[in-house]
Amino acid sequence: MPDLLFWCLICSGVITTYAAIASFVLNEIAWHELEEYCKQKKQPKLFGVIFDFREQMTLGAGILQMIATAVFAVTLAATWIGPRQVTELSATQLTSIIGLVCFSLVFCGSWIPWAVGRVGAVPFLFRTWRWWWMVSALAWPLLVGGRFVTAIFARASGQDDEVEDEEEAFEDEILSMVSEGEQDGFLESDARDMIEGVMELDDNDVSSVMTHRSQVDALEENTDWDEMLRFTVESGRTRIPVYQEKIDNIVGLLYAKDLLRESLRSESKRKPLRKLLRDPLFVPETTLLDEMLSKFLHVRTHMAIIKDEYGGFAGVITIEDIIEEIVGEIVDETDKDMSEEITILNDQQADVLGTVHIGRLNETLGIELPEDDHFDTLSGLIMQQLNEIPRPGRELVLGRVQFNIQEANRRQIKSVRITRLEDDIE
Repeated sequence: MPDLLFWCLICSGVITTYAAIASFVLNEIAWHELEEYCKQKKQPKLFGVIFDFREQMTLGAGILQMIATAVFAVTLAATWIGPRQVTELSATQLTSIIGLVCFSLVFCGSWIPWAVGRVGAVPFLFRTWRWWWMVSALAWPLLVGGRFVTAIFARASGQDDEVEDEEEAFEDEILSMVSEGEQDGFLESDARDMIEGVMELDDNDVSSVMTHRSQVDALEENTDWDEMLRFTVESGRTRIPVYQEKIDNIVGLLYAKDLLRESLRSESKRKPLRKLLRDPLFVPETTLLDEMLSKFLHVRTHMAIIKDEYGGFAGVITIEDIIEEIVGEIVDETDKDMSEEITILNDQQADVLGTVHIGRLNETLGIELPEDDHFDTLSGLIMQQLNEIPRPGRELVLGRVQFNIQEANRRQIKSVRITRLEDDIE
């Protein structure tokens, strides 16, 4: 009997340690490192096998660890006590037994797994994955029980009809690797942001980053030459949508370089505006950003016209808009300095561009303008309140804030003077 207890103690201790190492490795391993290791060992397909069965192996290793830990604790206590009864033990002996059991479990179930996981996680999993696959197969009844309990909880929470999105799960796995790489110092935070930006391109459509029609600089096709030159210079745009009669009827894109080239000709030899236009690329506003980027690269253009659900003109999107979702804001010489968007005049007044976001305005001026899904800029808020694009000089009072339109055209509000009022004005 003592010999049997001794060998049960040794075997259960080894299995506890082994299973604990596997659980730690499967939860903490850098999967990209395992992929590279498999390639070095000339077994690249093995990575896919291990990755596909990672959840089953993790659960199987955890079950084995719990069973082995229970056997280890019982046999250790029985070996220590021997034939004596627990009631015969003194307080000191009982405390020693408890301390030894706890120390042994921490040593086998935490310290050794942590050390192996940090030093040799990839080789360990590469060499032992077949064992954990076999353990998960033998523990199949327990795995089925786990899925049954999961299904009960999912039904209770109303999620029983939801199917796990494998693509989303894979993206989460990649993001976890990226976060680990940043923590370990292999990736800068900017690189992590870029990776996340690329992965989120298929989560947003073009309407989320487009330039709204109210802010688009567009030309009517019958505009005379001098006005066309002046408009192009003042707008600073390299590509300008051109419409026929109304802005919903976009007929082409005018490239500033084509206009410059043509302006070098004598007036009698210049082509009319209609013949300078490039064919526009039309896309629906539901087009996803990753799909839009592919279209840009395929047709070799940098701007697209976005149509709404009724076929009207919703706005424009450029390849720069999509790239900014990946690398952040790109500021060039034609963009207004952020510091110029809000000019503080005194404690009560400020001159603000219509393109300023409501959130930034509230934070800077200490006011509480409403935010809504239908608008996110000051111009959008004012037009939503007035149901029109107001002329310069028009005033609007909203709560404790007064708006005075300083500059506007027939498409957008460019500048507004904001005054904080002492008392509410109804």
